[in-house]
Amino acid sequence: MEDRMASWQKVGEGIWARTYIFNGNPLTNSLIDIGDGGLMAVSPGTDLSAADFDAVDKLGTVKALLSPGAFHNMGLPVWNERYPDASIYGPTSAISHIAKAHKKLPALQHLSALNDVLPDDVHVEEVAGMHHADAFVAVSRDDGTTWFTNEVITNWEGWPSKFMFRMIFKFTGSGPGLNVNTMAVKLVKGKKAEIRSFYEAKLASHKPTRLVPCHHAVIEDPELGSKLADVLANRLS
Repeated sequence: MEDRMASWQKVGEGIWARTYIFNGNPLTNSLIDIGDGGLMAVSPGTDLSAADFDAVDKLGTVKALLSPGAFHNMGLPVWNERYPDASIYGPTSAISHIAKAHKKLPALQHLSALNDVLPDDVHVEEVAGMHHADAFVAVSRDDGTTWFTNEVITNWEGWPSKFMFRMIFKFTGSGPGLNVNTMAVKLVKGKKAEIRSFYEAKLASHKPTRLVPCHHAVIEDPELGSKLADVLANRLS
């Protein structure tokens, strides 16, 4: 575990991931090759060492920082300091929320502005049906289609470390394993039917074989699409 959390791991074609610990729980920071030597960091993490950042620089030039939602923002200041020329993007509610939380950060751009930056094989949009929307990212390349998810679709390897959250997760059936975090759906004022319809549409247009969730472990599975369909039907009914 220590080695995996200390370095970037290649998990797909032009995709790298790194686990970091925040408030005692594992989160995933990802890098996506966006062409011409550029990288987009998804859910920029905290506690990176100089060696971790040096490893990023060997992979390419960070041109975009994407906050996958209003509440994954604690790593943005250090990434902005390291890469001041990288623009910062996020869903609608993240723009105002992060501006209040980090007053010295440059203003965030809406993630739709990434359409002018990203190659055709990288798709980004807001998840429908959420007051505090997640960003949905899909990368379709020769090795399959990779989804990047935030609060709703998770793959916890264990229960949260804090007792209160562990009990809530158990009570709501929100982990571990491939799952929908129904507690998070309530916290972001989500509408189950709309969220389910959104993801079911994405299963039809961008059927995944790999999942890189912010919470937590990467999944590689040719049957991932059908498994996700079952999870969505069972948990967002």
